[in-house]
Amino acid sequence: MGRTQFGSVSLILAAVFVLAASASPIERDIAQVVAVGGVHVEDDKGAVLVSWHSDDLRIPASVLKLATAAAALHELGPETRIATDFAYDPTSCRLCVIGGGDPFLVSESLGRAADSLVARGVAEVAHMTADAGLFVQPLRVDGRGASSNPYDAGISAFSANFNTVVVSIDDAGGVGPGEWETPLTPMAREMGRRVGRPGVHRLPIRDGVTAAPLYGLELLRELLRERGVTVVDSMALAPCRGESALVYRHHSLQTVAGTAAAMMEYSNNVIANMLLLSAASRHFGRPVGMADGTALLRGFLADELGLSGFEVLEGSGLSRGNRMTPRQVVAVLRYLRSHGAGSLLPLHDGVRAKTGTLSGITCLGGYLDLPDGRVASFAILLEGPLGLRDKVFGTVRRGLASAG
Repeated sequence: MGRTQFGSVSLILAAVFVLAASASPIERDIAQVVAVGGVHVEDDKGAVLVSWHSDDLRIPASVLKLATAAAALHELGPETRIATDFAYDPTSCRLCVIGGGDPFLVSESLGRAADSLVARGVAEVAHMTADAGLFVQPLRVDGRGASSNPYDAGISAFSANFNTVVVSIDDAGGVGPGEWETPLTPMAREMGRRVGRPGVHRLPIRDGVTAAPLYGLELLRELLRERGVTVVDSMALAPCRGESALVYRHHSLQTVAGTAAAMMEYSNNVIANMLLLSAASRHFGRPVGMADGTALLRGFLADELGLSGFEVLEGSGLSRGNRMTPRQVVAVLRYLRSHGAGSLLPLHDGVRAKTGTLSGITCLGGYLDLPDGRVASFAILLEGPLGLRDKVFGTVRRGLASAG
């Protein structure tokens, strides 16, 4: 090996030793257990407390929901309640439901709608129509699989119960309702028959184009019948006809802030992408698809937080094509806290934090109270087994506590 080669190697080794020497004890401890990933911690004034590969783009998994929550809160407002409209033509007895993208349109919501329709004189329905055109179909969510898990449900501007059905199957294969407040509909019964094993099952409606809004109509029909309304079986998916007049506007059971909190607590992917699309429809003032949702999210991160270089392909964190740096996640966390939304994060190991998990990906982002009264925002984006993030978080928490 020549002198020049020896010199190059020496320079590289010297740089490595300088970096190692400049790393904090916390960062050196992280490097001992993590092969691939990044960790970033800042206090509430922006002082960097831990920086280990802070600017490496990583897969955020469901930690991306922090950004979706921030964008939705910014666009819609925390106290807004997304509306679903019910229009009726008393001459033809046609009832039209106009979906507004409410992720919390559940059986209780449709029950309230049925009560209100009856109170407004709706006694007969000859035809039911669902107008779900606010979300342009088909909606492709990058990363959504074909499993029977609820997180793989489809998305529609008008859907009920998070686009899932709950059925109870007895030992003889009989199918009944899985929830007392949710009548059994023909679609739910058929889905239950295909399960073939006893128990209570929550099943996703994978088809967001037709099956999701039709199930919502089926459920509303049964609830109206329970209240004595004569309802025929005729139903379709179509824009609301002009002769139908608005008779009831249902405002979501949850505010946007409450919806964002539930999205993060249960890590519900359907809620995340419905919330993102609802925000996009408000922003652009027209029906929207997933490209519009991600355009809104990119614009928010760039314009409001000054971020660049990230990639978002949907709003839930399902896609392995999503990319953010730990420093960028901390910027989102600091935005949420500065706008009074830090408390929306769920509790994890005694702190407010959002987890993120995909196969081989384990992440955590949230807030940590420091001994001197400051609040730190932290992001841990790693490749490795599930327990690795909590091990690293423990290292960070102990290190900051002893340093304080």
